[in-house]
Amino acid sequence: MTIRHELAWTTLAALALLAASGARAQIETKSNGPIDITADEQTVQTAKCLSVWSGAVEVLQGDSRLRADTVTAYETPKGVDANGQQACGATQKIIAEGHVYYVTPDQHARGDHAVYTAADDQIVLTGDVVVVRGENVARGDRLIIKVSTKQFTLQSDSVGAGAPRRVRGVFYPDKTTAQAQPQGAQ
Repeated sequence: MTIRHELAWTTLAALALLAASGARAQIETKSNGPIDITADEQTVQTAKCLSVWSGAVEVLQGDSRLRADTVTAYETPKGVDANGQQACGATQKIIAEGHVYYVTPDQHARGDHAVYTAADDQIVLTGDVVVVRGENVARGDRLIIKVSTKQFTLQSDSVGAGAPRRVRGVFYPDKTTAQAQPQGAQ
């Protein structure tokens, strides 16, 4: 179903694009608008190319919102600049921890922990993952997204028929498509 593909990609692509610097950050893939980040505290460790936003972090861009208890961005060290300070480059890894939510006008995802790793080109959302678009809901323990291919895998720690908490999806037919078909058409 395309719903799962679109939902996973657009829901979590934002985590792959969020960075410590507003100039490099993006949480809405179709927007070049400003990014508004609020938190109780921000700590920057320039020598380590590390930025930590903590305490009810909320990142807004356009109609998209990322919320978490803490968001940490790690950038690639580029050596020392002309002022003797550590220069930092592209984002290597982003970690969102605690009550992670990503919300757009038509979909949302939640989990306990999300990690984007540039080297793997991958996003992993873990901890009671729920992805919702309209009435459609998918649940699992781990959602893995390969950013470049837009391929995703929803996994569970429970396996086998009858096991509790297996991967589960409930998908409703598109009512406009169903209504457009003549009665009796399959």
